[in-house]
Amino acid sequence: MYPMVRWGLIVTCLVALGGVATAGNPLARPAKTEARDHLDRGNRLYNTRSFEAAIEEFKAGALVESAPVFDYNLGQAYRQLGKYKDAIWHYNRFVNYGQPTGELRDAVQAFLKEMRAQLENRAQSMPPTEPATSSEPAASSEPAASSEPTRGPMTADPAFIGTSPTPGLADRGGHDWFGWGLTGSGVVAMASAGVLFLRASSLRDQANLDLNSRQRDELHDEAGTRSTIGTVIGIGGIALMAAGVVKLLVSSHEAAPARSMHVDIGTDGRGVFVFGQF
Repeated sequence: MYPMVRWGLIVTCLVALGGVATAGNPLARPAKTEARDHLDRGNRLYNTRSFEAAIEEFKAGALVESAPVFDYNLGQAYRQLGKYKDAIWHYNRFVNYGQPTGELRDAVQAFLKEMRAQLENRAQSMPPTEPATSSEPAASSEPAASSEPTRGPMTADPAFIGTSPTPGLADRGGHDWFGWGLTGSGVVAMASAGVLFLRASSLRDQANLDLNSRQRDELHDEAGTRSTIGTVIGIGGIALMAAGVVKLLVSSHEAAPARSMHVDIGTDGRGVFVFGQF
């Protein structure tokens, strides 16, 4: 920073009245009165280190009259604020349009060289911006507002309208395939038992109408066999269905409304009845 301080002292000696840059060619004051007023106010603000306010005055004056002195003063103010890119831009404009010579030109070139070196040092000290190549995930620079992905408006799926709003209950109850498998197997078994009972009843009716005792006994025996098989299958079906219902109830005991199922066999042995609230 010492070269910048030395050249700053030299430039200060070059300008009149201690202003930023108020006299002399190429630092000639603008011809228009309004532009000169902005320049003077900007110089006073600069001398009190109100650099931001000084910049606004210098810009306003440059809009009235594009004098090189405004670019020089803007370069000075931006340099004081550490905004080197803006300062370099205005210094370059001053060199191109003001055509400074001698020590003033050397001072501006020294400022440019020092600021470019500062910007290069900043760039070298900044962390790399290339994509991460390690196995560790790169940390996001934006705060994570929610773990749920962002998405558009949700629309109701017709297949699930009216189900319980509690998360997970529909999946546990509706997709418990083991429980539904047991229940379905029980229903099929009881239906088969009902068919056997109906067939046995039909055989008994035929035996009662047949006058041949041997055929009547055979029909009764076959009816008894079917009834026995139907009873065994029916009991097994009831057990399977009960196990399946219990499994479903355990999986969805928190869901509402409650479900109930009842299975019964007709008193005449002619049918199987399943009723309840589903």
